[in-house]
Amino acid sequence: MNLRISLLFTLSASCLLTACTIGNGRICGPQTPAAHCDKEAYERLKYPKPYGAHWIKEGMTKESRREDIAECGAKGNESVNFLPHEIKAAKQPDDPNDIKAMARLTKEWAECMRDRGYVYLEYCDERCQHP
Repeated sequence: MNLRISLLFTLSASCLLTACTIGNGRICGPQTPAAHCDKEAYERLKYPKPYGAHWIKEGMTKESRREDIAECGAKGNESVNFLPHEIKAAKQPDDPNDIKAMARLTKEWAECMRDRGYVYLEYCDERCQHP
């Protein structure tokens, strides 16, 4: 009996000294990324919302948002994508690749969404789903 108590005490003390905890169904230690132990952070990483889903406005529906996304020039439902010929047209002579052209198109698209009354939410909540 004394051996069991000593073993249990040693095991408990070693767990406390390593700073391990259990969170989000996982054993989390001091070197474990926080997202593995924080359920909300883990869900955001595992199931990210498309960029367009982060834009909301009063009285919108998912369908009206999709229409506005398309009318502002993006393709792909709530993903903000541009066609290759659009990227090529936006590319300037000093651009080494397509990244700057895509950034310009995305910036123009975002301004169009703001002009329509949308605001950007960094972290999606229930308003991003369906108001």
